[in-house]
Parts: sequence; structure tokens; C-alpha cells
Amino acid sequence: MKTAAIYARYSSNSQTEQSIEGQLDVCNKYAKNNDIQVVATYIDRAMTGTNDNRPDFQQMLKDSEKSSWDAVLVYALDRFGRNSIEVAINKQKLKKTGKILISATQRTSDNLDGTKNLDGILLENVYIGIAEYYSAELSQKVLRGLNENRKKGLFCGGGVPYGYRVENKRVYVDEDAAEIVRYIYERYSIGVTVPQILKELNARNILFKGREFNSGHIYKILSNERYSGKYTVHGETYTNTFPQIVSDELFDRVAQIAKKNLRCKRSVEVVYLLKNKIKCGHCGMPITAETGTSRHGKTIHYYKCSGRKRNITDCDLIVVRKETLEKIVMDAIINALSEPNAISKIVDHIYQVQEQILNEQKELKLLQSEKQKIDLAIDNIMSAIERGVMSNNAIRRLNELEEQQLEYEKKIAIEKSKTIDPIPKAEIANYYKSALKLEPLLLINYLVDEIILYNDRIEICFTSPITKSPDDCQGFLLYSNSTTISCYDKITGIFVNEPFYCIVKL
Repeated sequence: MKTAAIYARYSSNSQTEQSIEGQLDVCNKYAKNNDIQVVATYIDRAMTGTNDNRPDFQQMLKDSEKSSWDAVLVYALDRFGRNSIEVAINKQKLKKTGKILISATQRTSDNLDGTKNLDGILLENVYIGIAEYYSAELSQKVLRGLNENRKKGLFCGGGVPYGYRVENKRVYVDEDAAEIVRYIYERYSIGVTVPQILKELNARNILFKGREFNSGHIYKILSNERYSGKYTVHGETYTNTFPQIVSDELFDRVAQIAKKNLRCKRSVEVVYLLKNKIKCGHCGMPITAETGTSRHGKTIHYYKCSGRKRNITDCDLIVVRKETLEKIVMDAIINALSEPNAISKIVDHIYQVQEQILNEQKELKLLQSEKQKIDLAIDNIMSAIERGVMSNNAIRRLNELEEQQLEYEKKIAIEKSKTIDPIPKAEIANYYKSALKLEPLLLINYLVDEIILYNDRIEICFTSPITKSPDDCQGFLLYSNSTTISCYDKITGIFVNEPFYCIVKL
């Protein structure tokens, strides 16, 4: 008596176990009618046949090398696979182990007694070809339908990113979670590490979908382009599916920082404030972190020229203690920013931005205007009802307007939550002075373009002029280099034609 192993498969969750039961029933009847003993059964549930990456299928191929059964019995050839190339390869694997493939419902090329079915050779390839064509056509139809839905801005399934919610196939911002997303982006953009952000979130008992945040959640949030309002699938970008949570500028800035951190991995325990900003003035190579141990066993952190460190240049730049160099740079920046003219200029600019935000709440004004129209329409219908004028259409219209009124009230509440209370200039100035030393990473990332270290001096290149003349610099010399370039002044919001340097003598 010949022996066989039955292989059964159904391809999607829309099919059920009954599909498997039906296949097994037909296969067992075929085996009984043809005097075949079934010695093993392999089943893959909700697995596609377009590839052979199926657990029980691979186990069957593996077992065929050592098992004594003679054939693999399937309900139809498309259960074995719908990829003609992989079907041919896997049939050859069976053949090498002395096994053949037979179907309970279709004519195949091999018989159990070792003879060939000439018509089966042709029909087998037709069956597999039809199955592959059907699978490809179905895939195209599904993809075409998904693309049409994406063009309409509809959610097409899958996991919903943190910060969003889905209603009626539309994606909306979950404002509470979105604020956390913005917080993560803002903190990372000023150089705060992911482990530190994680500590801050967990200290505030902020949860990620009902459980504690972990570093993986944060990295995933920082790399998800949906937060910028973009959604790319198969090379095509859609901008009408996910509402924007973080600005393009912030998203791009975070992406650049992540890219730099990937090239030059940050120490989790020690934050190097000048990382990616400082280079050697002698050989031009980047200056990187260095850690050593003193004779007393104390760990000491340095900045060292990478050319000297890797012996690829004849650089003689001295090794500088981390704390010493960072203090010199921070003191230079803080002294320049604490100069009266700089404080006055910055506070005036912040106050102007605040007034602009308060005066240009266009979205809130538009929503309030639309709600007033709805309120007036409701009042008119209510007046008509009080006068005894009532109809089914009026009642239906009143219900519609009340639903719209509720929706606008929600939107207005959200917009109002984004508004700010006006802060006096004196408070802005006081906070600014106290904040200078609290966020050194913020100062360096936003204001310092480049730091060049020599043995006798440090040159700090600012992204914008901090003072108007060398006389205002309190001992620091400002000068421009020989090449005139256009540089955006982040303080005044205007373009200037010269980068400004601060030289600190060592």
C-alpha cells in the first residue's frame, strides 16, 4: 500500500476552518478509493500561496527528506502554491527525496505507480498558470482599490500610529497623544537623548496605548513620516490621509539629527554637548569623544581629533577635557547672549511673535463664525416652532444643525486649547535669562554653526550675528571670513551677508 502526507491550506482570514475540513475530507476519500494510507497531515491557516514561506509547508519539505511516505496529496494544485517557479522548485525537492505530488481533484503529471500522465504534464502547468494569473489579477484589483481609497484620504487598515484615531475610515488627530508626540520631537530636536526622554515620560506616568513607553516606541515615533502629514506606499506619497502633527521643519530637523547619531553613536551615559559641531583647526578632521581612566581609577572624558585618534594625519592638536571645553564654549555663548542689546532684540522678537499668534487665530475665528451661523439658524427654527409652524423637515433640519453645532463646539475647544495667554515683556526677559543655562543643548544646536579648535584658541561660528559691532562684544572679537555668504539671522528674522565668529583665546 502506498502512503501519502496530506497538505492543506487556506489563504485568508475570510476563509474558515471549514475550508480545511472540506479539503481534508476530499483528500481522505481519494486516498481511500485509491488504496493510499494517509500517514501525516500538514495545515497552513491564513497563509498565501504566492510564496512558500509557510511553516507547515516548509516542515513538510523538511520531513520529506527522512520520512518514508511516497507522495504529497493536495486537494488542488493551487493549495501547493500559486507561484509557478516556486512550485517547480519545490516539486524538484520532493523528487530528489523520491516523493511525488498528486491532487485529489486534478490530473497531475505523476502516478503513484511511477508512470507518467502525458496529458497531466500539460494540464498541471495550465492549472498552476491559471492559479498564478488569478492571484496576480486579484492582487492588482486589491491594490487598485487601496490606491483609490488612499487618493480619497481614507484609512486602508493596519496599525493606527500613536497620536491618531480612526472613525468611519477617516484619520483624526488624538490631541492628547499628539501633544506627547510633539513633546518627543521637540526634546529630541534640541539634543535630548531617547533614554532621557523615556525617563521624562515615565516619570509623568504618560502611557503608550495603555502601557509604559519604551525606547522602541520613541524611535518609531521619531521615524514615522505620517506625523509630517505624509504617507508613502509603493513609492507614491499621499498628503490627505494623516493630518499633520509636527511641522515639516521640525520633522526634517529630527531626521537630520537621527542621521548624524546613526553615523556617530551617542554615549547613553554621557552627553557630549559639542558632538557633530566641532572640528580640528589643524587638520580639518572632526573632533570626537574620548574616554580614559586616571591612575586612581576615575573615568575622564575628553574631546580628541579623530585624525590623531586613528593615526590618519600628523595632527598635533592637544586633547581637551570635556568639561573644560564645554564650559569655555557655553560661557562664550551665554556672555554674548546676555549682552543688553542681544536680550532686548530677542525679547522684542519673541513678543512680536506672540502678538502675531494672538492676532492671527484664523482657524478659531473661522470656526466661531460658522458656529454663529448655525446658532442663528437654530434660533430661527425654534422661533418658528414657538409660533406653531412645525413640519417633519423642520425637525429633521433642527437635528442636523444641533449635530453640527456640537461638532463645531468640539473643534473650537480644541483650537482654544492651542491659544496662549499673553506674557509681559518683563517675564519673557526674566525667563530668557534663567533659561540660558538650563538648556545648553538648545543654545548650541540653534545658535552654533561650527566650532573650530586650535591649540591656542577656539573659533565659534554663530548661525546669526549676536552683536552689531566688535565694541559691543565684551572682550570677544567678531569678524567675518573672506567668503561672503547669505546667513539667516534666527534672532531678528532677516538675512545678513556675513557669518559671525567669536574667538576665545586659550
